[in-house]
Amino acid sequence: MSANDEEPRLSAKQAELAARMASYLVAARFPPGQRVTEEQLCKEFRVSRSPVRAVMQFLSTRGFLTQAERGYFAPDRMPELGSASALIPKSADQQLLDAISRDRSRDLVPEQFTEAEFMRRYDVPRSQLLRVLNRLSLDGVVEPAPGHGWYFLPTLNSPETYRDSYRFRILIEPQSMLEPTFLADKPLLRQMREDQMSMASSSDARQLFELNASFHETLAGFSHNSFIIEAVRRHSRLRRLNEQLALDRARIRKRIGEHVAIIDALLEDQREWAASLLKHHLEIASQITPAFAAPID
Repeated sequence: MSANDEEPRLSAKQAELAARMASYLVAARFPPGQRVTEEQLCKEFRVSRSPVRAVMQFLSTRGFLTQAERGYFAPDRMPELGSASALIPKSADQQLLDAISRDRSRDLVPEQFTEAEFMRRYDVPRSQLLRVLNRLSLDGVVEPAPGHGWYFLPTLNSPETYRDSYRFRILIEPQSMLEPTFLADKPLLRQMREDQMSMASSSDARQLFELNASFHETLAGFSHNSFIIEAVRRHSRLRRLNEQLALDRARIRKRIGEHVAIIDALLEDQREWAASLLKHHLEIASQITPAFAAPID
């Protein structure tokens, strides 16, 4: 029997959760054999046990988890970064979310809108649109407007918001390394270094994006400060929703080299130097306005 025959059927919401959970499991880099519990994932994704249980069973058929009598565990070999999109087809909800995010990043939809307007524009039922709008609300992209309709929160769709985002990250991320609670996991740093070096010649733009996001989220995680961690994760979510991925090999090699230098400084317990390198790394990136944030002629 094939994996597709054995795997459970997922609802639209469960399929969406499966994609998010798979990306989380890859980025978390759990040691092989470490137990992953329903309670842990319910807390991470703020959902009940029922959908988490169904999704964990599904992900075990795709190699993201190993199922045993005592529960679920990290596999001996986790699928690579970026594999979630290939192993888990996009749900109709995810396709709608991508379309709304893409249109907003190109200023094709107004800042404030009604459900009826978006139902007509995207030819979808209200129930589906509401699911997607609620997801975007959790990601900090939209909010219900007072009285009627919805509106988009500041997002990465202009040179100004893009620069503001980086200025915020420059204030937060390097400083997190100097926090008294900061504690780097050196075995994890060594694995991160290997991951960075192995992706230097990759031609998969999505994998490179996820590698970059995972690098910054992992460093923030070492701070053990929940506010810092959530701020960095939120910026990763905004970038996933808005960035149009492109391959610039010279820039990729430079970015990976900068990541490796930061990792090496942390391996040598040179936190202040690592923070300085990270600040410089973010300052360089802030000067490059990507296509998604460029003014439309």
